Amino acid sequence: MGLHLRRLAVVTVVSLATSIAGGCDGGSSSSLSLSQSSSSSAPTAARGAGGLATLSAVERDARAARDAVMLRRLASSTNRLSQDLAADTALFSRPRDVALSPDERARALTLFASVLDHCHALDAVVQFHLDFWRINPLTQSERHARHFNLGFLAYVEKLALALALVDQTINKPQFEKLLDEGNPVFGIPAGAYTRLKWNVVHVEDVAKSLAAHQYFTVLASENAKLRAGDATWGFVQDRLEERYQLVKQTMTRRSAKLFGGNSVDIGVDLAHAAWFPVQAETAEWLGDTRVRRKTSMLISEAQVKEAIARTEPGDIIVERRNWYLSNIGLPGFWPHAALWVGSPAELATWSEAPEVVAYFKKPLPVYLAETYPESWKAYSTPDHAGNPRRILEAVSEGVVFNAAEESIHADYVAAMRPRRSLLEKARAIERAFSYCGRPYDFDFDFYTDASLVCSELVFKSYEPRAGVEGVSLGLERVVGRMTLGPNSIVRTFDQQLGTPGEQLSFAWFLDGRESDRRAAFADVDAFRASWRRPKWDIVQQ
Repeated sequence: MGLHLRRLAVVTVVSLATSIAGGCDGGSSSSLSLSQSSSSSAPTAARGAGGLATLSAVERDARAARDAVMLRRLASSTNRLSQDLAADTALFSRPRDVALSPDERARALTLFASVLDHCHALDAVVQFHLDFWRINPLTQSERHARHFNLGFLAYVEKLALALALVDQTINKPQFEKLLDEGNPVFGIPAGAYTRLKWNVVHVEDVAKSLAAHQYFTVLASENAKLRAGDATWGFVQDRLEERYQLVKQTMTRRSAKLFGGNSVDIGVDLAHAAWFPVQAETAEWLGDTRVRRKTSMLISEAQVKEAIARTEPGDIIVERRNWYLSNIGLPGFWPHAALWVGSPAELATWSEAPEVVAYFKKPLPVYLAETYPESWKAYSTPDHAGNPRRILEAVSEGVVFNAAEESIHADYVAAMRPRRSLLEKARAIERAFSYCGRPYDFDFDFYTDASLVCSELVFKSYEPRAGVEGVSLGLERVVGRMTLGPNSIVRTFDQQLGTPGEQLSFAWFLDGRESDRRAAFADVDAFRASWRRPKWDIVQQ
């Protein structure tokens, strides 16, 4: 295309980008962002200063490649979630005056919480990559196109998913009231549905933002080069076009339902509001490598050392890192659980009790080394920094042993101690060793043992069976699967504490303070209440 026309297109798409990214230039457009607070009017330059604009060319390319892979994974997940929404006719196909049963309410909340999770993650990609216009399209045309593709794909992916939910629930009071009142169990803040619905049905800004598709066609030659060089970009571009067409068709087919009569229903000007009431800082990517705080965690190295001293083999650990994609999936504030094994030396001392030696007919470390030689080798080999491995956890790489200095160097971490005999805990550790090396279960399906998710490792290590009292942690249905979230383990602790059925006791809680950039040891009451915290409202007072 001609130089003048290209420059004109860039000027036009800068306006589109700021509209899609949430009107961060202080204009009056309705935000399609999850991450901008209702009072925010920070200029776009300030938003970009902490993200794409600060990276070198090499870092940008690495980030783009990683985010393309993550978007592909999210696309698979949103496909399944959209199918669940469409297939559940028994839930959604009902007159306005037919109430929901308790099971149906739980199902609706589960689906809504999962939609919110995915929208948060996708919005983070939108916010980051729609600073593509800062990359000169004349001298770095392919890099410019690469970041536009990522930002626009994340946007239409998010919009398509939100439309799927709103299409099933709009103008149905039994759903609208339920989803809008908030629910701490599912990590849903009050008012979330109103914000979601407002942004989906705000036809003027939706139309304006979808006009960015025209710029996608302007970048046809750059897109062809990207596609030829790496098949991943072929997927990104095909998915972008498919999602765009789906959104366009849905809006055309359902315009009367989506856009008719909602101005009075919504009734409040959310022109600058985020989709959900969270801090503007969530405009950064929630992936495996954080952007906003690149190297620091709220928990200090000194606090990690103190936590190590307070922890015993068999303790159940829950963790949270703000701004991470891994927070998505299971509902609630706590997204990760792990089993504390202790260092090989600590495990040897701890398990010297006669009943343990008698049961295994030898010291526990000897038994583990002989029975699970590969697991023992992985466990007994120090990490890259020379730290002993004390924690067994299921992460994206699979079920692995990690050093506490890495695993609990996070933003929020707590330990719960099963109220069981030392032998029961030793048997739980032995069972956990048998799972080492298995892949991560991205389907969150507790009915299989071939792969495991983080809380599944804890659940199955302590699962009651013949001759073992264990710890009973009941499964719950999440998006059609029987599973158990780490947040539910903390909820069980809270509900059972001080009762005859108490199974877990409090060991310690390192509570993050995002606003102060630090963490502090907190008491049992603070920990009991933590599972009720909104999942994405992470500035705790």
